[in-house]
Amino acid sequence: MKSIDLRHRLAAVLLAMCLVVCCALPAFATSANIVLGRLGSLHVRLYDTHNDVPLRGGELTLYQVASVKRTNGNLYFDYTGDFTGCGVVLGDLSDSTLADQLVKYLPAVPAIAAQQDVNEEGYANITKLPQGLYLVVQTEASHGYEAIKPFLVSIPMPDGDNWIYDVDATPKVGATIPETPDTPDTPDVPDTPPDTPDTPDTPDLPEQPDTTDTPVSPGTPDNPVSPDSPDNPVSPENPDNPVSPSNPDKPVLPQTGQLNWPVPVLACSGVLLFAAGWVLNRQGKKEN
Repeated sequence: MKSIDLRHRLAAVLLAMCLVVCCALPAFATSANIVLGRLGSLHVRLYDTHNDVPLRGGELTLYQVASVKRTNGNLYFDYTGDFTGCGVVLGDLSDSTLADQLVKYLPAVPAIAAQQDVNEEGYANITKLPQGLYLVVQTEASHGYEAIKPFLVSIPMPDGDNWIYDVDATPKVGATIPETPDTPDTPDVPDTPPDTPDTPDTPDLPEQPDTTDTPVSPGTPDNPVSPDSPDNPVSPENPDNPVSPSNPDKPVLPQTGQLNWPVPVLACSGVLLFAAGWVLNRQGKKEN
């Protein structure tokens, strides 16, 4: 049992030593030049170099991943807060995969080190930051752009034999988002007409004109009316059949200037000739 406990203790010591070595500050500056406890600042600018415009709006949030410690003249990062025991080895801080790994360890309600809005010129200035390693996340994207990728920043940052306490960062911006046109307002619904329209009033009938007397047919030249009896027209006189003034009902021959006596003479002569012929015919039959 004692040998097993000893092995566990040795394994724990070796693991601690590995973490100390792996979390050593990637710097060329000597630890003698660093001023521990001095506050620093972070100045982030979001700028679209392709379109030559700053990113306006949005919000940056900083989470402190580790603090700076010095042991026996050596500087190293010591995980703090929500990242204690995460097991992520801190090597090259410029490796973007480190930030993505650390984001996965953020709890539902992480401890926020600082938070700052991005102004109209694309700047977010965060001051009075304790020395340490920070995870920068854009918790609110700028207008018209996707959120930037999370990145790590060290305060202070080594610069040869010196240390930079006021750090400037210009991360790569996200892709643009096409603007969605505003949804037009919904037009008002017109009032529903009544189910049955009102029955129009029946128009008044026009007044009937007075009945005029039946007109009398005017007389025609061929059928004139009698002046004494307009309702019983009489035929006009016929010039070819005149009537006698003394006897209007008996027409007389027109006066042509000829005599009337030859008429009976001719009639008698005809009778005599007929009788003579008859007699001559009888005698001829007897002789035969």
